[in-house]
Amino acid sequence: MQYNKVWAACCLGALLACGACGRMTKDEKFKLDIEQYTQKECPKFVDKYTRLDSACYDIGSRTLSYHYTVQGNFDNEEFFTDELTEPFHDEVLKGLKTSLQLKPYKDEGITFHYDYRSKTSGKLLLELTFTADDYGK
Repeated sequence: MQYNKVWAACCLGALLACGACGRMTKDEKFKLDIEQYTQKECPKFVDKYTRLDSACYDIGSRTLSYHYTVQGNFDNEEFFTDELTEPFHDEVLKGLKTSLQLKPYKDEGITFHYDYRSKTSGKLLLELTFTADDYGK
């Protein structure tokens, strides 16, 4: 009889522990989803000059980062002047605001970060960061 109570307690403990393992926070789910997206989809060209190399989600800062490499006509430091990057900034923000795929992330008010590097030099050419205040959570 005592053996059955111990066995039942062990089984119950194991079930509770397994149940807790299956529960993820939203941030853990976001991190896993983005890791799977990167493995499945990256690298991929988003246009003739821009390749998405990877994406990652940092739980601590609640930031979703996209890492791009630019080539061809855009692979030039002189191209990334304030005069030319301001309209680009506005287009990226517009895309973020209207993206249905990113809605779960926007609903949580996370930060979005985009960096663009030169294919030839590897140098960082442009960084864009948008918070909930920018995209209007």
